Amino acid sequence: MKDERYKVTEQDIKKIQSLRSQGMTYKLISEKIGGISWATAQYWSNSEQRSKSRRRNAQRRHSPEEQEQRIVRDLRRRKKKWEKDPTLKLKHDIECALRDKRSKRRTVRGVPLGIAKEMMDKNELHLLLKQINIYK
Repeated sequence: MKDERYKVTEQDIKKIQSLRSQGMTYKLISEKIGGISWATAQYWSNSEQRSKSRRRNAQRRHSPEEQEQRIVRDLRRRKKKWEKDPTLKLKHDIECALRDKRSKRRTVRGVPLGIAKEMMDKNELHLLLKQINIYK
């Protein structure tokens, strides 16, 4: 099973480590695996480099208080945008329903999810919004 956070699978990681232990360069490994950079090959074959990267990334994270403030700020901004253009809220609802992993939502505001996605792809959310408001 592929972890969606990473570009490579567990088998790819084992292959990268095996090729590196045979003395192959990071550039050649990336070309052999395909779809990854030399830096990704280095990250997965060198535990010291991986630890260093993780420490650097951990420093970039925000404190819980900062994160709380960021969430409030972002939600306020989002709501202002939604007030100006209600189709953005509908698009947000559709995208959330499509990403939802915990439950299988079949509708968004009473419209089948497939139809809502199709209209979003065609950039016709304003028509869908009119239809939803008519039936309320």
